[in-house]
Amino acid sequence: MTGGPEETAAGAASGGRWNLWIGLGTLAFVALCLLVWFPRDIGSGFLQKNLTGRMVPGDSFFPVLLVGLMVPLAALLILSQLGARRGSGGEEVGRISLGNLGFLGRSLLLTAVSLLVMNATGPVLVWLTNALGLTAFSGYRAASASFPFDVSGFFVGGTLLTCGFISITCHRLRGRDVLVAAATVAVMILIFDGLLDNIQLPPNADL
Repeated sequence: MTGGPEETAAGAASGGRWNLWIGLGTLAFVALCLLVWFPRDIGSGFLQKNLTGRMVPGDSFFPVLLVGLMVPLAALLILSQLGARRGSGGEEVGRISLGNLGFLGRSLLLTAVSLLVMNATGPVLVWLTNALGLTAFSGYRAASASFPFDVSGFFVGGTLLTCGFISITCHRLRGRDVLVAAATVAVMILIFDGLLDNIQLPPNADL
């Protein structure tokens, strides 16, 4: 006979603590960032006044947003451990398998490739337009403040990253998925590059 429900529940309980410890560790990391790391290492606050007296995002704006988004994710991990012991599909929660490691490896590879594409798109676009005689920029640095060169890398790399994760998690990629990914990245560009001052989309801040 195969293992009964009691054995399965015991296995899930022993392995499912991964969610609890990762969630608690994430909350501890957030507290460390907000209470120790950011106040000591970042010069300005969440918002600051520029030379014209307007309120603009400070140096800690994006770091605080990033760790703030980690809080609900950590809460979901903790609640998933304290609540249901098993996933909706009957898979035990918290056991690390080769499939999990493969997913992690594909995610890291996708992220690395997307960042490389994000950095290369702008210079390639400048080279292409120069070769076609449409522009005469000396390089990407000279074009990095001009549309569409300033947002091309973020748009292409961000869309590739989003589509890649959709494909990895759903095991398929449809045309409307690509449209949703492109529209989402376009909205992010509109917010961070169009509506917020003193913000440079990657990779422009590294020039």
